[in-house]
Amino acid sequence: DQEITDVLSAAPRRKLDRKYTVEEVESDPQLRDAVARIEIDTVHFGFGEGFLREEEIDNLDRIAEIMEKILAVNPGEVFMIEGHTDAVGSDPANLELSRERAKAVKQALTTYFVIPADNLKTVGFGERYLKIPTTDPEAENRRVSVARITPLVGALGQ
Repeated sequence: DQEITDVLSAAPRRKLDRKYTVEEVESDPQLRDAVARIEIDTVHFGFGEGFLREEEIDNLDRIAEIMEKILAVNPGEVFMIEGHTDAVGSDPANLELSRERAKAVKQALTTYFVIPADNLKTVGFGERYLKIPTTDPEAENRRVSVARITPLVGALGQ
């Protein structure tokens, strides 16, 4: 848990000139790489599925508890939930599916845990950042990750 906390609390990997919008972070790989992220590898999505199965909700416990602790200390923190797909299907379909996955995790975090929706931003990357580079169906590419983007976008209320 300390390792996850350290990653989600880490300073940016480079000096930032200004505050950015979530859209700028989503569209600029260098900005995205300026902050560390945690892959939520405990949650699994079926092929073509953009929702979390009920049995997957408990698999968010660990990351949710850590996010709750971080927010208890600093309620203005902002986290970005990133949805990903494998490379099967069209780019537009995969982009939409990845957005659905990120939104499904956000919904679970705000429904089953004490995490305010305003602290969570969602983006979809489709097949842009494959974990396993293959054009075949690959379950490990169907995932979500979480990054603390407060250093990029500023704290809530600023």
